[in-house]
Amino acid sequence: MASLSDLPIRKSYHKPENDIAREFYLPVMAASTGYDRAVGFFSSSIYLLAWKSLKQFVDNGGKMRMICSPVLSDEDSEALYSGYSARAENAAADAIIRDFDQMMLSATMMKPAVVLASLVQMGVVDCKLAWIGTEAGGRPRRLFHDKVGILSDGENHVVFKGSMNETWPGLSLDGNLESVDVYVSWRDAGEQERIHEEVEYFERLWRDDWPGVSVVPLPDNARHHIISASEVSKWSSYVDEINLEMEEAAGWSPEASKPGGRLPRSHQLQALEAWTAAGRRGILEHATGSGKTFTALCAINDGFRRGEIPLVLVPSELLLVQWEEELRLAFDRSGLQLLVCGGGHADWHAQARLRGWTRKPSSNEPPRAVLATLQTASSDRFIGLCSQGSHLLLVADEVHRLGAPGTRRIMAMTTGPRLGLSATPRRAGDPDGTEAVLDYFERIIQPPFGVQEAIKSGALTPYAYRVYPVHLNDSEQAEWQKLTDQFRRLYAKTEAGGDSARSLNASRLKNLLIQRARIVKTAAGKLDIAARVLRTHYQVGQRWIVYCDNQVQVQQVKTAILNSGLEDVYEYHSSMSGDRKSTLAQFNALGGIVVSIRCLDEGVDIPAVSHALILASSRNPREFIQRRGRVLRRAPGKALAFIHDVIVAPHATDAGDGDSILLGEIARAIEFGSHAINPASVTDLKILAAKIGLDWAEADHGIEVDDDQDGDFESEVTHVGR
Repeated sequence: MASLSDLPIRKSYHKPENDIAREFYLPVMAASTGYDRAVGFFSSSIYLLAWKSLKQFVDNGGKMRMICSPVLSDEDSEALYSGYSARAENAAADAIIRDFDQMMLSATMMKPAVVLASLVQMGVVDCKLAWIGTEAGGRPRRLFHDKVGILSDGENHVVFKGSMNETWPGLSLDGNLESVDVYVSWRDAGEQERIHEEVEYFERLWRDDWPGVSVVPLPDNARHHIISASEVSKWSSYVDEINLEMEEAAGWSPEASKPGGRLPRSHQLQALEAWTAAGRRGILEHATGSGKTFTALCAINDGFRRGEIPLVLVPSELLLVQWEEELRLAFDRSGLQLLVCGGGHADWHAQARLRGWTRKPSSNEPPRAVLATLQTASSDRFIGLCSQGSHLLLVADEVHRLGAPGTRRIMAMTTGPRLGLSATPRRAGDPDGTEAVLDYFERIIQPPFGVQEAIKSGALTPYAYRVYPVHLNDSEQAEWQKLTDQFRRLYAKTEAGGDSARSLNASRLKNLLIQRARIVKTAAGKLDIAARVLRTHYQVGQRWIVYCDNQVQVQQVKTAILNSGLEDVYEYHSSMSGDRKSTLAQFNALGGIVVSIRCLDEGVDIPAVSHALILASSRNPREFIQRRGRVLRRAPGKALAFIHDVIVAPHATDAGDGDSILLGEIARAIEFGSHAINPASVTDLKILAAKIGLDWAEADHGIEVDDDQDGDFESEVTHVGR
């Protein structure tokens, strides 16, 4: 066994310049016999990176002691006000059991969970929980979040402190930006003194001898539940199996040869293999935040080996910038030549440059790729210049956008492999557009990787969901009923008039539905609810997104929030004054409340956001699923996300078309509530629906048309017109 003092250990490590896992954490762990760790959060997803070092650590006779924070739901968080208590311990035990069960049900996390259980059973891992009460400075609802690690080989010590968590995002190069400072016992007296202080600090914590902190053993029922999954005789073979899986993943990755380069995770590898088995044509229906972009980069890497030219299509200039960065980062070592089209890049049509760029490459050429916005790619000039053929690998991000009337012409292009990406590939209320997309890409690759699977695998953050019913005021209710009556009269006249009347009145019918939906989306009662929710729940340093419907509502909500006494409120929309990029940078750094319209729906990555307040009553699944995805992205210290949803509901005594009001709101509540850690959150809404005679299961018919097309809105028309 190597001695710690034989390792080339730096005084500090910073991602992404340093690969903390491979340069520091894994070799030091492999040379150690003892590991003491005080850390805010712990996840067994560390073992997706540390398999070989873990086996060596166990072979060394290693022992690991961990001190972690309990992770409680929003409903249980008041237990933190009084520090450690029997009630708080029970809540923590329930959360640990629930999280462990989720790992056991996940194809990605089952083997790491069994290994963790086996190491606890073998006595290799011991874990305690740390609680901070009001006596520790009078700041309630705090978590023990110190981060110190102490490794020893019996003679030498290494201490590290910093922002790193033992999680996939904390250690991997493709995860969060982290840094650690390192002290070793063999360098100088100053470092030796620092190590002595940290060792003494940890020992006192472990003995429950530190002021203001209660350190207790893992609850017995949680420990026994974990141990029940142990397979001591198999854990080592599970390690070998995961090593083989990681080697297979390396074969797909464009970054496998880089120090700390990214590898596809289990669900990404499964999707790539299924796509290949399907003839390399299909759509990945994967949740927002689950890594669709990197999955596509792996497919592009495979395409380069096959001598193909990737044509990557994106719906916005923002995504154009992000994809350009991703492509150049992933393929910087291969000498990628990238032609960017759209978003201010116009040289693709000069001297017919695109035609030569998309021709079939010869075997000794460096890789070439084309990146374009949908607006540019759907132009006559682009399609005319593109050298079509089986050598083109078409990759479409937010592939549902290709089904809009203005962009469907792209799908007349002749290509070879086709890969579509979308959390919601079916276009709401537009069967023709959906059929066109599915025909061109041929299929949705099975199985989908939805939000439930992403949470179980650790790719997304678990979330709590809370519904706030609000009613239309008298004038809003009257206007709603007036538009409904107008719609029904016109609908009846249209049906009686046959095909010619349908063609003549289609736009008028749709306009009436849009006017009616706007009443719900901008209901005046939402302003008071928004101010009350934020005044009650917002804490300085948190990062909230408030989703509004339009700029008028943005200003009204912002004013209501400021009048409630809160500060740090930002606007974010396409027509805002000031620099949007700077606004997001300040928000990321300092926290606060961003009041936004739908320009945050696609492509903006703010993983530190932990709370969302939804005021825009969208019935379009693409919109509300993407909004949820913004708040579920993983980030350091983010164990749980919170979604507050304002639902417009009719008065129980309403004799008009109250069911129509609630119908459009229920679909979102079903989706959000069914995947939250507190699915009972929608119980009251179900009761309200029953009172007015609305079938909960009928909510599927309350979906509206995608706003970027004029497709079929038969389901909405049929419901209102009945």
